[in-house]
Amino acid sequence: MLNIGLSIRGAGWHPAAHDTGEFGPGRPRDWSALARQADGAGVDLLSFEDGPALDGVSASFDSFALANWLAPQTARIGLLPTATITALEPFHTATAVATLDHTSHGRAGVRLRVGLLEAEARAVGRQTWLSRAQFSTLSPDEISAATLPGFDEAWEFGQVLRLLWDSWEDDAEIRDLATGRFIDRDKIHNPGFRGHHFSVHGASITPRPPQGQPPVLALAHQRIPYEFAAAVSDIVAITPFSGGDRERILVEVREAADRVGREGAPIKVWGDVNVHFGRLNLDQFSSDAQLVAGSPGEVLEQLAAFSEGLDGIRVRPLDTNADTTIFLADVLPQLRSEVPTGRTLRDRLGLVPAPNQYVAAPAFTADFRAAHRLEASA
Repeated sequence: MLNIGLSIRGAGWHPAAHDTGEFGPGRPRDWSALARQADGAGVDLLSFEDGPALDGVSASFDSFALANWLAPQTARIGLLPTATITALEPFHTATAVATLDHTSHGRAGVRLRVGLLEAEARAVGRQTWLSRAQFSTLSPDEISAATLPGFDEAWEFGQVLRLLWDSWEDDAEIRDLATGRFIDRDKIHNPGFRGHHFSVHGASITPRPPQGQPPVLALAHQRIPYEFAAAVSDIVAITPFSGGDRERILVEVREAADRVGREGAPIKVWGDVNVHFGRLNLDQFSSDAQLVAGSPGEVLEQLAAFSEGLDGIRVRPLDTNADTTIFLADVLPQLRSEVPTGRTLRDRLGLVPAPNQYVAAPAFTADFRAAHRLEASA
């Protein structure tokens, strides 16, 4: 069954979308209306782009605060804020995602984003990586060499998230009034993680999420990002531009999973796709993902072809208000015959249960560093 997600970037993925004034990234009522509309239409997950407001990008709400605010206003849809690793710490991110999972009763996930652009790193006082100009001048091998340290840090970040989510066993809270005991301390585990980039000893301050391990999504376009996604994520979002391109990338993802030694649950593969129904000037738009545009019927036909062989698609509306409304009303009902069900987001996405790794085998194992012969963490 095909899963469907929405990826929202402020007023829209088109740079001129903000000029329409129809969706205000700083207006809570607009986010509330969007989330309720998507929830009622049967969308499986709603992800929020996030990052510093640089280079003229309109500021929006912090994606974690926004997702937690929307959680009690929705009933079924998964909520995925974006964690930009350059700007965040894994302990705080792990507790934020766990809190969202409790708030939403098992509908939280997280998109891990490395955040390698020079301006972004500088904004938070970090080591600079690559400028936008360098991405167009360097060869793929040069880009890989320049970005490998960032993805190595991201790999550690992902490991710490999962260790912290599992640091409380499911039944660690006993709340025994007779004895005055709130937790069973034998069921609280200290990760004791010491890596090249992070060191974390103590357990999470938040009990284990209802899902155990909220779904992790990573967007990937090249070899190293594919390896990172295969090593740390439940879902990888890819960006094919044709059927042949899709088949090539699917092979690359499988090969990446082999290189990092992924064992257990296979990674789910989704496709990111831009969608527009014709109001904005497309000459002003460029993207790392395919553009599908036209009438609802034309978009439906293109999306049906685009989604072949994929577990799901993540739709990027170029105009958040107009394109989302048309997509939900006129395309989504025809794109799939039934809506996935499940108590949690993991269930809805067809992910296997996630046992606590301190007492059972985890859903999957992998090692990003194995693919690059990097020194293991202590």
